[in-house]
Amino acid sequence: MLQAACIDNTLPRVALAPLSQTEDEAREALLALCWPDGTKRCPRCGTGGPYQLAGGRLRCGNCRYTFHDFTGRWLNETGLSPLKWLRLAQAFAAELSTREAAAQVGISYNTAFKALTVLRLAILAQGADARQLMGPGAPLFPILQGARAEEDHPYGTSLPVYGLLSRSQHIFVDLLPEITAESVLHFNHNFHLRVVRHGSILITDRYKTYDSLILCGDESLPYHYLLRHPGQIYAESGAYSFWDYTQPRLRQFKGLSWRRFPLYLKELAMRYNMRQKDLTPSLLAALCSFVPKFA
Repeated sequence: MLQAACIDNTLPRVALAPLSQTEDEAREALLALCWPDGTKRCPRCGTGGPYQLAGGRLRCGNCRYTFHDFTGRWLNETGLSPLKWLRLAQAFAAELSTREAAAQVGISYNTAFKALTVLRLAILAQGADARQLMGPGAPLFPILQGARAEEDHPYGTSLPVYGLLSRSQHIFVDLLPEITAESVLHFNHNFHLRVVRHGSILITDRYKTYDSLILCGDESLPYHYLLRHPGQIYAESGAYSFWDYTQPRLRQFKGLSWRRFPLYLKELAMRYNMRQKDLTPSLLAALCSFVPKFA
């Protein structure tokens, strides 16, 4: 079963205006994102001009694959209708809690959990490091496969560590496979790297080209091993607006785990980078993209 974190009600809420009045309008809006040039193509071989079958199905004239308009796309990963997807994307953009989003869309809490996980996966899949985060052996691979996430660590060794890098008022989040949680503790203990703990999250001072290293721990991490070094880490100096933006939001996620941590970190990076814009069009575009296939 997919498990998603939820957000409490302490962040500002906004009233939602209707995006579409009918299912037909919503479907047309999503079809325009799926097929921007108006030409439908086979999701298996890419051949255009499939012929129509009964029940809205399509068949490729080249490879004979039978599909429909949303086959292979993120929005096909749940049973939500186009109108419900549009409403859910708008609720997510407005930072409504999972419970609030479920009520807004008219779906169950569990369905909202699953759909919001799909939406977060679709966001993460747009990044250059999607394979590192979602491919076989990566933290999110079990969730992508719809399996229950086991608690063993990726690669059988350590918890993943991410680097935060700001450039021109934008934030970038990179998975750093060459650095482990043990490395962070080692740097803290032997090289005086300042590290601050916020619950299960560890965030460091500047490291090489990165503004900070950050990771989500679990009960196996020896937090008592951390040493307190004099001075303040850069992220908490007041000069790092991304951490000021992120920390209260991370604090409100419930059930935060090391495996799901990149979903929320990437989400918050997107929100921060687009904080002056309406997220809804970007969210819908991500949902209309194809689910990546990792060998």
